[in-house]
Amino acid sequence: MRRALRQPWWTLPVIGLVASLPLVVRRVGDPDFFWHELTGQWMVQHRAVATHELYTYTVPGTPWTDHEYLTQLLFYGLQRVGGLLAVSIVFGAITWAGFWLIYARIRQMTYAPAVAGLGLFLGAAAGFPLWGPRPQMFDVLFISLVLLIIERFLAVRSRAIFTLPLVVLIWANFHGGFVFGFFFLGLTAFALLVRWLLEHDRGLLIRLRDLVVVTFLCGVASLITPYGPALFVYVWRTQFSSQLSGFVLEWQSPDFHTLQMLPFLGMLLLVFIGLAWRRPRLHDVLLTLGATILALRAWFFIPVFVVATTPVLVWQWSEPWSRLRTWLRTSSVGRPREWIGEALVMVLALATVGGVGVAGYTLRGQAASTRANYPAAAADWLAAHPGVGTRIFNEYSWGGYIAYRFYPNPTRRVFIYGESELVGDTLLARYADVNQLHPDWEHVLDEYGVDYVLFPPGFPVDAALDASPGWQRVYTDTVAVIWVRRAAVTAHARA
Repeated sequence: MRRALRQPWWTLPVIGLVASLPLVVRRVGDPDFFWHELTGQWMVQHRAVATHELYTYTVPGTPWTDHEYLTQLLFYGLQRVGGLLAVSIVFGAITWAGFWLIYARIRQMTYAPAVAGLGLFLGAAAGFPLWGPRPQMFDVLFISLVLLIIERFLAVRSRAIFTLPLVVLIWANFHGGFVFGFFFLGLTAFALLVRWLLEHDRGLLIRLRDLVVVTFLCGVASLITPYGPALFVYVWRTQFSSQLSGFVLEWQSPDFHTLQMLPFLGMLLLVFIGLAWRRPRLHDVLLTLGATILALRAWFFIPVFVVATTPVLVWQWSEPWSRLRTWLRTSSVGRPREWIGEALVMVLALATVGGVGVAGYTLRGQAASTRANYPAAAADWLAAHPGVGTRIFNEYSWGGYIAYRFYPNPTRRVFIYGESELVGDTLLARYADVNQLHPDWEHVLDEYGVDYVLFPPGFPVDAALDASPGWQRVYTDTVAVIWVRRAAVTAHARA
């Protein structure tokens, strides 16, 4: 008689991880990539970090806290070695490594493998609008690592907690999101303090003492960057900008009427419903509430929500799943089948081939995607007409691409680009005056000496420029339109 195979349930979470590959391995699509890569090139050429603004004519020389300098060097190095394909693959691997760390954290408590696989895939789907080659993927990796270390510390008082200062030291030199480490350490300390006040367990007090020491050492480690305490000032100003959420979509609250937000909405509902299945730990409740507040404030923080709450979702929903499996075992439907183990391995193989195949197919379209989403053809036209314009008014998200194409050409310095804290709320407000066609929009263009405009078609300012006798449309395609002051056109024609 043939012996029944042991069902490899470990394949279920791995299937979820592999199926998430097409969701996290993405083409270069973040508009800030271009100025990040350009800054990396500048640092290599000058053998120094950037300390002042480089790309605008509006705020030239402004002191710059370039909190992403190591990521920018990585962007440049990858671009030199393997082009945008290498950038996509490496940053997809960074994000995916974060999900493996999430799975490692899930394994610190009892869980159902099937729920883990589904939860990991749902988390990848919820963060789909945010994944891709961008510095924030280091936040996904490091938050996942920090929360895993904290989880082990809570379970067995692991001495690995004392490696967190080193983690923060590295993190702070890749991205300003290192401050999330202090956020989660603070939530953990608060949970321990509440438990100690209720239980008077000396072991909890010892853990709390260790956590305070580690947090202090992390604070010291975070200062070991080229910018020191200025990093904290940068983060504060960015988080509390009075203008950023007005026209940058990622800094707005999630719009649940859009299709791309539905996986996040589903995950959000499932996390909170799951809290009802069994009594959650205070630490898990605090993580869930904190991450939810962040994600609802701006969908830029959805990856933080995914990293923090995916294990909570899996742990809580494993309870009803276990009840269901117990019921199935008592019925003929749930009796063991010899073929289940082989089927799971086959599904894993198919998921692997499919995930890698879909991700690879997606990456093939990089060049076409760039030309479809950025003013590549308009930039070619400007390059072929160097006498057109001296000061540009450009769409906010295109500033980095224009700088990438033309820096250090002085007649192609941009009005604004994606480093919002550097350009400041004043310039952001002036940009909004034109972009949203406020009454003083023409005064803003005059104030900054703008003599050519590069913008997508269909904005209010487009119709206003077409109707204005002082402006002439000189270039049009499906992505971008260029207007030039008529006086400048006349002068150029005479010359």
